[in-house]
Amino acid sequence: MQKQISFFLFLTIATFALTIIACKKDADTSADQASANKAAEAMRSQLLITSSFNIAQRGATQADGLLSSQVEDRTDTCGTLSVTPLDPAVFPKVVTVDFGTGCTDGDGKFKSGKFILTIGKIWESNTEMSIQYDNYVEDGVKLAGKFTFGNLSTVNAGIFTIVAQNVTVTNATNASISYDAAETFTQVSGHPTWWDWSDDVYQITGNINAILSTGEFANWTIQTPLTKANNCYWVSQGTGILDINGLLIGIDYGSGSCDNQATATINGQVFPIAL
Repeated sequence: MQKQISFFLFLTIATFALTIIACKKDADTSADQASANKAAEAMRSQLLITSSFNIAQRGATQADGLLSSQVEDRTDTCGTLSVTPLDPAVFPKVVTVDFGTGCTDGDGKFKSGKFILTIGKIWESNTEMSIQYDNYVEDGVKLAGKFTFGNLSTVNAGIFTIVAQNVTVTNATNASISYDAAETFTQVSGHPTWWDWSDDVYQITGNINAILSTGEFANWTIQTPLTKANNCYWVSQGTGILDINGLLIGIDYGSGSCDNQATATINGQVFPIAL
């Protein structure tokens, strides 16, 4: 009888312990999933930088005196595009893209408001341009702040630096993320066909410091250069470490597919995240 009681007591304690362990595991998984959600929010700042880089490239093309007379004929943007001054010899130029109350642009994004570019002879090395947003909204997300682009290109490759200053991204529920960033885009494909924007591919290095909608601090540092092709809206490859208040999260953009998918590795567990 004593043995039966002892066995029953042991079984009860073991069951109770396993229940506690299972509950803790579920709680840990839930916490890690919450961290993965924060990682997805933080990594959208990288998406905004690559999007702004494409905007800058297209704007610089419009500012080129050889093409400025063709501004009204452009079909790769639904916005109304203007360049001043039109004199091809005078720089800097101001390029304004006005999406009005909203339209679906060439990249599939619904945009409204304006962005304004101030451009030097950006196709020449050691020159700069900047982007500022004026009540600009992209797919329901409002952007504010300034990007400055520097051209450090060589005869063999395009090399551009991007500095983000006091950039704020606010969604439809008024949740916002703000950040500063410094990244370098180095061209790895498409340089010989300099007139064809669509075949250019860049590798990206650098880091981003952000404040999430929760008020938490996040630092993103690229480890393996990110790959971004101009004919794809998304980063398709590359890895880095995201530090959210001391929690280190490994981010992997995958093996080259053009999609909005990445993974976040937290405490050894891999979570898919959509960007």
